[in-house]
Amino acid sequence: MRKIKLLAVLVFIIGQTFGQKYSHKQDNSGFISLIEFLTNRSKYSDSFIINKRTKSDIKAWGGSDYKIESTDELITKKIIRKEIWGVYKNDTLYLNGIPITGLIGYAKVEILGKYSFLRPAYPVNMKIQNELGLNDPMYGYMFGAVGGAIQGAQMAVKRIPLVYNMETGEKFLLTEINIEKLLDRFSELKAEFEKESDKKNEEVLLRYLKRLNELDK
Repeated sequence: MRKIKLLAVLVFIIGQTFGQKYSHKQDNSGFISLIEFLTNRSKYSDSFIINKRTKSDIKAWGGSDYKIESTDELITKKIIRKEIWGVYKNDTLYLNGIPITGLIGYAKVEILGKYSFLRPAYPVNMKIQNELGLNDPMYGYMFGAVGGAIQGAQMAVKRIPLVYNMETGEKFLLTEINIEKLLDRFSELKAEFEKESDKKNEEVLLRYLKRLNELDK
């Protein structure tokens, strides 16, 4: 009974949080999980430095575009690399790439909402590639992996257009098919989308993703 009550409270808190704007999050904070971010209760705060990685560094070590450091000596590199889910600073969320693609570095969330958008590093792990559908020859071609295989430094600088569901933690590629699935509950907006001359165009897909965020709160 106690567990049921705690779960009910958690669901209520999350529901209330989604009614707020994301800009109300604690600035310069490190969150260890999606739930912690949604409830706006950060374990780490006021100590983060965001650095854009150089292309040569990415080619040498792989991973996503941002390196995060802390001025607090208690927040070690290991904590930043393995424990922190995301860092929110200057109204921008940066997500740890390891849980997303299995690679180091943080990816900047370019669109923040229920359906957030980011461009993490192209995953090397075949299991993650399969989960995201990157094993499909069509997507391998679209995202720069001709024949589904790219190697070394060439792979290190590849990025994938990814949607991250902030309610469930689900991740999927920004594609025509996936956007159509999200639009199923909004018939008028889906009808607009079907009239688009180039439904595979990223600008078009992002425009509808933003509109979905406005409708699906």
